[in-house]
Amino acid sequence: MKKKSTLVQSLLILLISVVLVALYGVIPLPDYNTEINNEIEGAIYYLVDIQSSNLIPPAPDILDECIFKIDISITKIKETKVICTSDLYQYSSDIYLNDSEIDENQNIVIRYYDNVLNSQMALIIDTKSNVTSKSKIESLSTNQSMYELNSRGERLLSRWDMQDTSARSAGIYYQKNSTIVEVFSIEAPTNYYFESVKWAQDGESIVALDTENDIIIFSKNKMFDPIKLIIDNYYSSEIEGDERVIYQLIGWSN
Repeated sequence: MKKKSTLVQSLLILLISVVLVALYGVIPLPDYNTEINNEIEGAIYYLVDIQSSNLIPPAPDILDECIFKIDISITKIKETKVICTSDLYQYSSDIYLNDSEIDENQNIVIRYYDNVLNSQMALIIDTKSNVTSKSKIESLSTNQSMYELNSRGERLLSRWDMQDTSARSAGIYYQKNSTIVEVFSIEAPTNYYFESVKWAQDGESIVALDTENDIIIFSKNKMFDPIKLIIDNYYSSEIEGDERVIYQLIGWSN
């Protein structure tokens, strides 16, 4: 009797699923242009989790967290490693890589805790020379809010600001005064959305990370269609063969 009841329940679930698919259909993932537009330039910085297999089992795999950049201004686009947490242990074991930013001089600012000085400090990485210097937090000209608010006072909105998390769509929006402006919207599966949304430093373009671990570039004024960066084509040879996941965008210097 119990088996019969279970079978009936399974058939009901299957029937309901078939009806829902028939009514609403299956929405595919968005399809984006992958050709880099000549109108966009600069470098996009992002955080990557790296997992390297240990050559001597059963020792655990080696985990690291790194900042990478992809330069979209050059003819042959390529990914470059900027710095990893493992490169910074000489300064501290408390490195806040997920709190990194690009300052007004286009340098990377990384916060950390200095155990010797017993205070919060910052490392400034010159993105042109790769020279690293120390700075006190108080002396920083911080730009942390610039990636949500551009020079025109336009604020990027997150999916939590904008839409029902169960909606079958994904979009990019910003707020100008009291007006909400749609940059991009498309039908998508309910588990697809954009996160880690940042302005380019010129305030004309937007970059976002989607739930497929892809970096997508948008034009604020819809001057070009959204562009997906095919990172697989530009992977840095320094971590070839390692497992990696992009989990946060830092910013776009241009």
